[in-house]
Amino acid sequence: MTLEDHKMIVRRFFEEAWNRQNLNVVDEIFALTVIFNGQSVTREALKQALAGRRVAFPDIHVTVDDQVAEGERVSTRRTWQATHRGPYRGVAPTGKQVKWTQISIVRFSQGRIVEDWAVADEFSILQQLGALPA
Repeated sequence: MTLEDHKMIVRRFFEEAWNRQNLNVVDEIFALTVIFNGQSVTREALKQALAGRRVAFPDIHVTVDDQVAEGERVSTRRTWQATHRGPYRGVAPTGKQVKWTQISIVRFSQGRIVEDWAVADEFSILQQLGALPA
């Protein structure tokens, strides 16, 4: 696969799994077991995590802002927007619109994502929800 193929697969994940709520795409894109931030998780656990985030932010939408690829790795900077409609990290639903950024590096093997290291601006989310001082 080319670097552009890898970038396209990552963009497809965000578009289909997040924006279109098609969790079946996880089975096509990820290996059976993925290392996520150093922890081994199954595809099913990943799908459950995605569904869990939708409880807090049912209208979540992600926009890919930038991507860089080298070798078997793709780094993606993205912007998330959503309305807080369910509990999130101990914060009761506020109805507030929130926006945050996230950056990740994924690694491919045999055309599938096998590793994902992601860092989101969780501090900003909690500030926007009023759980932390601005």
